[in-house]
Amino acid sequence: MSYVELKSLYKIYKQGQNEVFALNGLSAVIEKGEFLAILGPSGSGKSTLLHILGGLDSPTKGSVIIDGADISEYSDQELAKYRRKTVGFVFQSFNLLPALTVQENIEMPVLIDEGEIDKEYLEEIEKGLEIADLKKRLPSQISGGQMQRVAIARALANKPTIILADEPTGNLDSEISEKVLSLFLETCRRYGQTLVMITHNEEIAAKADRIVRIRDGKIDSVRKK
Repeated sequence: MSYVELKSLYKIYKQGQNEVFALNGLSAVIEKGEFLAILGPSGSGKSTLLHILGGLDSPTKGSVIIDGADISEYSDQELAKYRRKTVGFVFQSFNLLPALTVQENIEMPVLIDEGEIDKEYLEEIEKGLEIADLKKRLPSQISGGQMQRVAIARALANKPTIILADEPTGNLDSEISEKVLSLFLETCRRYGQTLVMITHNEEIAAKADRIVRIRDGKIDSVRKK
């Protein structure tokens, strides 16, 4: 079942008199519950695509259909609601709030949406990510790898429909990376979530349902599992 439809996406930036095409007519379909890995060289448009999928940026031209709704036509208020209720983000830069504890950072998406915290679910996530003993610490008191795992827990806290992850294992060792991926796949299976992940790790990509390679803002190749 088609969950995401990307139709002739362009993202064009002005640099003086020149136009730079971050996305150049990209079209794709992502199925509900699919794990899609996105690979490509630096500057190929991977992060731009993820930001547009998540409603953090808008295409210059084209449509982004999520579950039948074109979010490229949403107002700022509608996009904010879409980000809160539908999307879980894992950024390379973590984006943790320094004044909040680990636990408060994780729970923040649920509280912002005025939802009820599923303590049993969060405890399971925290245990799986090996951060259960860090709850009372501030981000400045934990390592970069631990901050990445906190960011992953935060992305999963609201049980989003779609998870967008930009190099989520980039700061983790191989053992923890394997555990993180297993947790992603288990929660996606359990809650029917769609996972779109940018990665340079070929071993992680090999476990995806499909691998999409992007070059120069366009899809270069697609490989199914």
